[in-house]
Amino acid sequence: LKKHFPALRPVVRSCRSIYHRMTHKHKVSQSLKQTLKLAAFRSISKTSLSDNGYYPLVCYLASKNEAVFERFKHNFIYNEILEHLTENQGQEYLDIIKELHPFNNNDWQEFAKNDLYGGTKKFTYDINGQKFNLSPTTIRYAKVLGDIMTLFDVNEIKSIAEIGIGYGGQCRIIRSKIPDAVYNLFDLPEVIGLAEKFLSHYDECRENIKYLDGGHIYLQDNYDLVISNYAFSELRREVQDMYLEKIILRSKRGYITWNKVLGSYSVNELLAKIPGSAIIDERPLTAPDNCIILWGNK
Repeated sequence: LKKHFPALRPVVRSCRSIYHRMTHKHKVSQSLKQTLKLAAFRSISKTSLSDNGYYPLVCYLASKNEAVFERFKHNFIYNEILEHLTENQGQEYLDIIKELHPFNNNDWQEFAKNDLYGGTKKFTYDINGQKFNLSPTTIRYAKVLGDIMTLFDVNEIKSIAEIGIGYGGQCRIIRSKIPDAVYNLFDLPEVIGLAEKFLSHYDECRENIKYLDGGHIYLQDNYDLVISNYAFSELRREVQDMYLEKIILRSKRGYITWNKVLGSYSVNELLAKIPGSAIIDERPLTAPDNCIILWGNK
């Protein structure tokens, strides 16, 4: 690999270091050479900011190696993409949930199950007079669910497409309130593998979930709702065009948290492409210019 692609030598060295730091002496089902080749080629043919070679490598190893899976949410590379919210940010999301769409303690007990796997970093929050140990990311997923339940008629949602899925946590939180919808997960194959492993631990997630390679979308289905949290906006334009054609423009409703990324479509360009779409404020605001693109809402 290094002989034929000299520019990849630094990437290969970094991937080898990551591999040994994460797996120690544990065996994985794919050889080191194959894994490094996968990560190296990702780094030069990436589709998005997270498709950087390293993040897919972490997801792949976590999906194949139990020791890595047990702690993947603590991995420093994974934390660049997910599970990096602070305790205070979790409280900000919680305050908005209490204001706009409060959940009862039974709901929060259900949401907390998201944090059972992966070595989640949790903090103690006072909710409805009871203490809960929760990941701030799980609270953010609950906030997105609250928005969906407030903005849309969930009784009419029978199929959902999620673009950019993390480890599947948002999917599980949404299914706690919309359990019968067919849920379609789109992401890199390595990320899909991790989400499938994570969700396999939950009985309620063993049916009506489709795991789909987001780089090769062959089926063109119609969806009742499409969601994407800081993922669609980070794709290259040609990849965004594929998602627009095959998923977004075929969805009756949409909830896309948009963050500004150079080279991707701007908010105004997307509003012009998606009929009936509009924007609302992102709360709490996580970066300047962020917003939420909606359509098909009440």
